[in-house]
Amino acid sequence: MKKVWNKKEKGEMGIGTLIIFIAMIIVAAVAATVLIQTAYQLQQQAEETGNIAIQDVATGFKIIHIGGIVDNSTPANPKISVIEIKVGLIAGSPAIDLDNVLIEITDGTTDKTLSFAPVTDPANKTAINYADSTHFSADLLRDMAPLNWKSDHVMTQGDVIKIVINATAAGLTLGPQTQVSLQLIPKHGVPTYTAFMVPATLTTKYVDLY
Repeated sequence: MKKVWNKKEKGEMGIGTLIIFIAMIIVAAVAATVLIQTAYQLQQQAEETGNIAIQDVATGFKIIHIGGIVDNSTPANPKISVIEIKVGLIAGSPAIDLDNVLIEITDGTTDKTLSFAPVTDPANKTAINYADSTHFSADLLRDMAPLNWKSDHVMTQGDVIKIVINATAAGLTLGPQTQVSLQLIPKHGVPTYTAFMVPATLTTKYVDLY
């Protein structure tokens, strides 16, 4: 079939048409750039949110043992004067900086929030010398590679430390059959909660609490 052209039909030509065409290309390019940038930002935000979520779920302490040192200076009223908590990291946990860790502890009457005080003179003093009314301290029991506890107070997988709480200085009264609750709260991650009861008799210098 032969196509018949209508001589009255004319195409737009000239500088004006070229300018409009270029403008359409520029607008399309700008729109595409905006969409690409938005998609990239959403991807970055999604990855960051995922990493934070993983960190919050996976980060935390594992309590290995809790013991107490008994103060028998008043035989009629013995009490736990110092609490020692041996901890490591839960499986898969990233490193935890103890400088950012808080401990909440209560005896049912007094509630204390303690921050970390590092041992600055390990050759002559241990953690009990630095634990006071507002601070807990810690002694290193095992430091696995990378060896960064002494310089940075950072726990990594395989490390074991002994957290020391001066219960007497913190104003806690831990007599026989006292119910104690405590939480280890890292900056990121899941708080580690535990509760224990002081034994009914405190006849030895050291007792197992958990």
